Amino acid sequence: MGDVVSHYLGRTALSKRNFTGLQPRRLGKLVAELAGTWMAAEESRLRERRGHERLRAPGAGPDHELVFAGRVIVTLVALRFQLPHAALAELCRVHRAVAS
Repeated sequence: MGDVVSHYLGRTALSKRNFTGLQPRRLGKLVAELAGTWMAAEESRLRERRGHERLRAPGAGPDHELVFAGRVIVTLVALRFQLPHAALAELCRVHRAVAS
């Protein structure tokens, strides 16, 4: 449980204005605006890879190590500070490939 808490706190700290350059309300609007488009593109990519519609209910299957909002935050921090992927992965406590 402690690892999950520190994982959440690390991502929460990164979402602060000092890291992202955006006020929390603006960050929330950005995530909400991008989420629908990203989810549709992701589902389309997966459908293409599978060659058919999904057989499981939406939301079933493995969870993403870094949820969409976390991906947006990591992208903003990377663009703002030009941090290497290894450093971002360590901050979010995920594998380096997830943060790239």
